[in-house]
Amino acid sequence: MSFTFSRPSLRAAGTAMAFALCIASVCSLAKAVPARDFTALVDLSAKRLGISRGVALTKWDTRQPVADPPNDPREKEVIAAAVDEAKRRNVPTELAAAFFSDQIEASKLMQFALMAEWRRAGTAPPERRADLKTELRPALDDLRARFIDELAATQTLRDAPACRGDMARTTKAYAQSRRLSTLEAIALDRGLARVCGD
Repeated sequence: MSFTFSRPSLRAAGTAMAFALCIASVCSLAKAVPARDFTALVDLSAKRLGISRGVALTKWDTRQPVADPPNDPREKEVIAAAVDEAKRRNVPTELAAAFFSDQIEASKLMQFALMAEWRRAGTAPPERRADLKTELRPALDDLRARFIDELAATQTLRDAPACRGDMARTTKAYAQSRRLSTLEAIALDRGLARVCGD
């Protein structure tokens, strides 16, 4: 099965997000306004997947595996930072840990699929490469506070019995309006899998 990524919504995001999110930490200082739906949370997840494309490109060029080495602390550090941020915002730490773990897995799913596609094609797309350490990882880190903001803002929605149905409808509408590929839609679902809890 072949996936193509020609739409600008996620294609260019990997290189642009490092610059577009520079004020994220300032935004996180404001008290969360209750959200009417999950659109902002889904949009942030899509932006993170856009950055994952850039990560996949750098790993392709440097022949790095998608998964970090067993002794690499990066994933644990990302989750721990999210938990600390959640504590400051009165967001359940278990939710934050589960949510960011799912976001990481969604990113890996995207990277595995992209790199498999490029291997079948024999080459990766001729796009600008963003630096993993100075651009892409800081952009991912900048998203953290915005995600915590949205988890706080969606508390009432997350606690409602209709949460799963609302999330599914919002994700479907977002994927259709942005004309996302099947892979992108699946990755969105993976990253948002535990927003509604059990």
